[in-house]
Amino acid sequence: MSPRDLLRTAVVLLAVVALTLPAVAAPAVAGPGAVRTGDAVGARPVAFQPSTALTARRDEPRWSVQPSSKNGPTGKNHFVYDLAPGEQIIDYVGISNLGPAPITLDTYATDAFNSEDGAYALLPTAQEPRDVGAWIRVPQRSYTIAPGKRLDVPFTLRVPANAEPGDHPGAVVAAMTVTETGNEGQQVTVERRIGARVYLRVSGPVQPSVQVTGLELRYDNPVVPFPGGDLTVTYRVANLGNVRVTGKARIQLKGPLGVRLGHSEVIDIPELLPDSEIRLSSTIPDVFPAGRISASLAVNTETVDKKDPVPSANRAAATSAVPWGLLIFLGALVTAVILVFVLRRRRRRLLAAIAGDGGVPGPAGGDQTPTASAGRRATAATG
Repeated sequence: MSPRDLLRTAVVLLAVVALTLPAVAAPAVAGPGAVRTGDAVGARPVAFQPSTALTARRDEPRWSVQPSSKNGPTGKNHFVYDLAPGEQIIDYVGISNLGPAPITLDTYATDAFNSEDGAYALLPTAQEPRDVGAWIRVPQRSYTIAPGKRLDVPFTLRVPANAEPGDHPGAVVAAMTVTETGNEGQQVTVERRIGARVYLRVSGPVQPSVQVTGLELRYDNPVVPFPGGDLTVTYRVANLGNVRVTGKARIQLKGPLGVRLGHSEVIDIPELLPDSEIRLSSTIPDVFPAGRISASLAVNTETVDKKDPVPSANRAAATSAVPWGLLIFLGALVTAVILVFVLRRRRRRLLAAIAGDGGVPGPAGGDQTPTASAGRRATAATG
């Protein structure tokens, strides 16, 4: 390949790389329809445990909560109901004292939602429930249970006549506020709550709907382009329907001209409650910095009972990934080709000048080799 061909090839490569780089990388913006849950600050998961920084006492109160009946536990893990608007039932919650001393527990119901990481969480104690937690009534607020004993507490669930169809998640909770000692001897007040989940389905039209409300990309751009850098994809999935769903998701990565750059493993979508939104994150390693990287997320969900189809949810975003190592290499290659081209051109001009003049240029830049005619003229002049 001639120097001119090398130069042309290098310039074309630089142009291709430059065309793949975006002028400005626009940040990803959350789409319409984002679900806003209540302030989750202070919320506790169903089986809240004290912080590991706290020192537990040997006589620390311990208890359990489970679905029960007037004759004892039913063996079920959750309360599951399928009721019509205006319908009412009576059920029992079993609360067992597992500690060595009598305990007094606050017993009540509250609403549930998904925390940001997808956990089944409950409203803060100070926040009044407005859904199934408000439809459950316990005869009294506090119960005292002897050591090693179980108390089967009855409660009434009355579905309002105007209740909306679909799923209404919550929990029946037994709670206690305890004072614990920290590692440095300080006294810390902690509310411990343990509950049994309540899954209520109010009969009526089912309308499942899931939407990806945000997608952001963060690329760890390496100096050396091979094998590539880590691309972290952070996204939000919202349940806009009226029933619980679960499912799978996957992320596909593409570069300029649709070149495949990689994909994520299959991602499990946790149980997503109505009117809840979760935030998930996935990292895809060894992604080549192709100039511009596009990520497309596909979320395929189904209702928990697998009876109703759910439309898939999709979203895409892009980010810049400058191949610095490749650009430096191409720059060095172009510089070397230009230098070789210039040196060879100067050499050809020099050789052409020597061939045209028939002599060798002297120190002053002129032709210092005497010719035959010049010698004859010099002889005639002396004669």
